[in-house]
Amino acid sequence: MSNQLLPSAPHHHRPAWFLVLGIIYIVAGVLAVASPLVLTLISVYFFGVLLMVAGFATLIHAFSVRGWEGFAVQLLAGILAAMIGFLLIADAASGAAVITLILAFYFLVSGLFRFGFGVSHPALHHRSWLLFSGAISVLLGILIAVHWPSSALWVIGTFIGIDLIFYGFSLVGLFRLTR
Repeated sequence: MSNQLLPSAPHHHRPAWFLVLGIIYIVAGVLAVASPLVLTLISVYFFGVLLMVAGFATLIHAFSVRGWEGFAVQLLAGILAAMIGFLLIADAASGAAVITLILAFYFLVSGLFRFGFGVSHPALHHRSWLLFSGAISVLLGILIAVHWPSSALWVIGTFIGIDLIFYGFSLVGLFRLTR
């Protein structure tokens, strides 16, 4: 196939890099799925560090605009972000449990919304995909919630790994299109 099928692809690209990057993503995803606890804890630590950095930056900003009417909001937002970041770093396992419970709730609610929308709109051309997607999300939410808190040990790392694998395959597919 020619590059004319991919109008957004740069003219000077090197298709082999799509393949290399795709393979790297797939390998990283397989490693993540093989050791989800490690990736879960790394992710929680990373999120904690990001929150602490953002919190401290917000605090610095708050004190630099002390006369501003939004000072109190900035101060509280900075303290909250820094404290939550610190708590995630101090106890990553508990942080993973909380994040996992939030994910379970998200999957349940978003799946119910999608499924309900699909049921209430029978004329939608993509209704079957909407129902399927909603059902899968509800099932994921139930699976996570039923096995919580032990699901906190594998959910985040496994989901990140699966995402890496699928993105890797999409890059390999892009390589095949650009050859």
